[in-house]
Amino acid sequence: MGRMLGRRQAGTLTYLGSDTEVLGDLKAKGQVRIDGLVKGSVYVEGELEVGRTGRVEGEKVEAGSVQIHGEVKADLVAQKVSLSKTARFTGTVRAQALDVEAGAVFIGQSLAGETRALEAPKEA
Repeated sequence: MGRMLGRRQAGTLTYLGSDTEVLGDLKAKGQVRIDGLVKGSVYVEGELEVGRTGRVEGEKVEAGSVQIHGEVKADLVAQKVSLSKTARFTGTVRAQALDVEAGAVFIGQSLAGETRALEAPKEA
């Protein structure tokens, strides 16, 4: 499994196994690992990890930090975002830090590196 589950931290761990399918929004606190499918937005007050078999297809993903090893199709907002070599991401990323490993697929745009990146875009 990913690095997140190996850490010992206080708080709750929410795990969605590879045979799990969630239709609708997912809201959780603490650490969340998704190895199944979520069709909806994901809101995590803490760390989110999408495993190699994990898929998120929704309008928005918000978390403190996000590690993607699987597939995410959504607009993403987080302090830190990491895409591993097996990741497939489609959408817009707004983050203070963005790490894309060689081999990852990134389709979309990114706003990263400043606190302003986390702010919602102003309508023209």
